[in-house]
Amino acid sequence: MSLSRRILRQVLLVAGGASLLFGILFLALYRDQLERERAATSEQVNRLLRVALVNAMLKRDVPGLRDIVHQLGQQPGIAGVMILSPRGEVRFASADGQLGRTLAELTAEARPGVTVSRFVDGNGRGDVLRSVNPVPNQLPCIGCHGPVDRHPINGILVVDYEAKTIRHAAYRSAALFSAAGIAVLGLTLWSVWRLLRRRVIAPLGRLDAAANALAAGNLATRAPVGEADEIGRLAASFNGMAARLAEQIGRSEKQQRYLQQLLDGLPDGVRVIRQRDFRVLAANRAYCRQLGVTPEQVLGTACHRSSHGREAPCAPTMVICPVHELQHDGQAVKCRHHHRAADGRELPVEVHAVRLQHEGEALIVESIIDLSLAVRHSQEQRLSELGLLAAGIAHEIHNPLGSMRLAVDGLLRGLRNGQADPQRLAGYLEMMSVEIDRCTGITQRLLLLSRLPQQIPQVVDLNLAVGDTVSLLDFDARSHGIVQHLALDAAQPRVLADDSDLRMLVLNLVQNAHHAMPRGGELTVRTLGGETEAVLEVIDGGCGIPEEAVGRIFDPFYSRRADGEGGTGLGLTICKSIVERYGGRIDVASREGAGTTFRVILPVAKVGA
Repeated sequence: MSLSRRILRQVLLVAGGASLLFGILFLALYRDQLERERAATSEQVNRLLRVALVNAMLKRDVPGLRDIVHQLGQQPGIAGVMILSPRGEVRFASADGQLGRTLAELTAEARPGVTVSRFVDGNGRGDVLRSVNPVPNQLPCIGCHGPVDRHPINGILVVDYEAKTIRHAAYRSAALFSAAGIAVLGLTLWSVWRLLRRRVIAPLGRLDAAANALAAGNLATRAPVGEADEIGRLAASFNGMAARLAEQIGRSEKQQRYLQQLLDGLPDGVRVIRQRDFRVLAANRAYCRQLGVTPEQVLGTACHRSSHGREAPCAPTMVICPVHELQHDGQAVKCRHHHRAADGRELPVEVHAVRLQHEGEALIVESIIDLSLAVRHSQEQRLSELGLLAAGIAHEIHNPLGSMRLAVDGLLRGLRNGQADPQRLAGYLEMMSVEIDRCTGITQRLLLLSRLPQQIPQVVDLNLAVGDTVSLLDFDARSHGIVQHLALDAAQPRVLADDSDLRMLVLNLVQNAHHAMPRGGELTVRTLGGETEAVLEVIDGGCGIPEEAVGRIFDPFYSRRADGEGGTGLGLTICKSIVERYGGRIDVASREGAGTTFRVILPVAKVGA
């Protein structure tokens, strides 16, 4: 029910109840007033009657007294007249049927000089206004009635007035008063209703419509501000609240978009799961790309359905489920799963998850790394590095093989022509032996570089590891216009490490130097020995490293190659890991546009180790 109808119904109920109450109250008051007026009138009439009766009794004129009572009972508006003895016996009555009755109840309350009037039942004649008038004893009457002190009342005059006229008058007056009251009340209600409609209900209706529009999402809606009263101030407050709400929602949506952009900018898949019902609340673009789905297909769905294609949660006894494992805020877990993409293929992933608390909800934030992509990138990087080495090795082996080919051709021609000079034959064979040793050395250096690291560190000749590795990159250096210089310490410093690890360290540092000189230049690799430390320096004349990036070059996956090619960002991370594994350290000094120096310091192997 609308507010206007409720107000109208309430007003009508209150007004009707008030009118009825006032009517009843007025009727009672008016009837009482009529009783008092009629009692006063009857008092005057009764005085005249008492005088006439006293005179008739003094004259002992009983027939005259009876005639007076009879004639008085015939008067308009009078229902009956009776004269009672002091004991209540009816001696005279306008109606003969009343003679001889005893009305003791009237004598019990009779007091000399006191007239009592009230409405009583008229015995079939309806209500009557009965006026009871005691006739006092006087000196002229003591002869017949005795002394005044013993007989204060000579008799009781009872006059019954018809109540019909009184009631009709009261009802007529009450009806007129009620009609006038209803008219005044109706006019008042109409005025109040118009005022309420114009000043209260209509403004509230407009305010309600504005509130509904705001609730429906129309943030630009505003309520009209009318008079400068309470409702007008309420409308102004509503408009201020709506403006602040629109501002807050806009700010929240902007922040949500910003957070989503941050998530979408991450290379790994990210999703946020509500722990209590397994629902995915947020997911970034990388996660959707991993599974080949759209954000609409992911958001709001259960995590096990989104990533595993299951209708029920994953069994925690079969897999490590972060939603099940993480029970405390800040707790983290790492596990490996197989996610199911939209096309049905299984995707090996590594999941890093942490539990957070937000607005009373426990959330599981998962960072999902596509292992197949990581393996593919690693394989591509390894193939790229092997390609560089293969090109250099092929070039280094091609020249000795070409020389040996010439020597073999010379030997065959001599044998066919019968000119097999032993001295010449020995020369050819010696040259071939040298070239074979050269090829064997190249393959040995390659085998040493690719050998798996040993579990127990060994004494390694730093000069030999450095020289062999740099020689493998000679062809790559020449193809890029880079001149490599080796400056190896004559003291031949030895360190306690793994030979293949040291060669991998030199390989990564030299390759980084090549990448820093895309237009060519000079590269110097040198070793320095000391009593307690051995030093390896790789100095290039390349583009240098920006000052703000120097502190990040050892971070995993951070890559800024000067030649514009994309790298894995793991080379220098691996170098630092190798150096620290053997108790050393690696420093870098660079000036943008002037080159970079990497300095590796390793503990020297003790004599006799």
